[in-house]
Amino acid sequence: MLPYADFGSTRAMTKNDCRANALKCYQIAQVAADRDVRRTLLDLAVQWRELADQIERLQWEAAPEPASPGGRPTLH
Repeated sequence: MLPYADFGSTRAMTKNDCRANALKCYQIAQVAADRDVRRTLLDLAVQWRELADQIERLQWEAAPEPASPGGRPTLH
């Protein structure tokens, strides 16, 4: 696993990390003087949001199903 740039750790990026990066890109784009830089930053913001959504989807799919009332697993 690659170190996480902002913290120097080896933790995986979370959906919140990705959303924070999207927000940073958007905020910087708002003050960027160059149109191409602005467009690139806005494109990056979209990609960070999509990555956050993908992480969220994967976490939801990997979550265990809740047990039925009484503590027994449901049969499918």
